[in-house]
Amino acid sequence: MAQLVNRALPVVRGLARRLAGDAEEGDALAQEAFAVALETLGRYRGDAAFSTWVCGIAVRRYADGRRVAETEERLRAQMGSARQREPADIVADRDSARRLWELVAELPPAHRDALIARATSEGPADAAVRLGITTNAMRVRLHRARLALRELLLARYPDWSEEVTHAKQ
Repeated sequence: MAQLVNRALPVVRGLARRLAGDAEEGDALAQEAFAVALETLGRYRGDAAFSTWVCGIAVRRYADGRRVAETEERLRAQMGSARQREPADIVADRDSARRLWELVAELPPAHRDALIARATSEGPADAAVRLGITTNAMRVRLHRARLALRELLLARYPDWSEEVTHAKQ
């Protein structure tokens, strides 16, 4: 295995550095690609060279990172010059989060598990793997869980109705 990695390393590192535009970031990307490759080695079919397979992983990881960075940048731009948060706002947010998670705990296990899996995963596909279901089943379960949570929210905290119906649109 070490010999296979050593032969692929220059190719993957070179590609990663070109993608990242920086040697240090490129090396980190290459390291991440090799880590993913070693974790998922069972998926390597041998249709292409090992280095080609790892390069594909590096390209996908780079694209995923760019999407996340672009989304974060877009959100920062939308927020513009947001005011400094007051301590009362922070406390209110924490209280709201606590109340929300208390409602999640009251949901049926399938709904609760779907919400928690999605909240702690990279996406619906990752959450589906965690729950041992298909991605489509995960999306349906998550949709139903959100509807059930919205109903609980509206019943228990009517003062949140404007925010809940606003988020629905």
